[in-house]
Amino acid sequence: MSRVLSVFALGTITMVYAGCQRTTAPLDACVQVSGNFDPRAPGFIVDYKSAVDPLATTTRLEMKYGFSATHVYTALPGFAARLSNAALSGVRCESVVAAISHDGIATIATP
Repeated sequence: MSRVLSVFALGTITMVYAGCQRTTAPLDACVQVSGNFDPRAPGFIVDYKSAVDPLATTTRLEMKYGFSATHVYTALPGFAARLSNAALSGVRCESVVAAISHDGIATIATP
């Protein structure tokens, strides 16, 4: 059983490492994903660093990692999208990415 877990762990580490190796940032520059997964909103919100062209950058990342953004934000540059594990591993290591968080559902309480 421990051999199976060791092989699984090695495979997971290899996939994350390989995902980050295909990007423009060193491994230690990869951002961590914040927040908690919510099945009602299974995507991610990706925030870019300032002075990044959100339309051109999102298009480049979509083509590179094979996803389609559901929204592109221009005032605070970034995008929302469902990302596969491979796409998430790559996007989180891109030098233009400032933060990534799980998408979520917010409600406003009325008095």
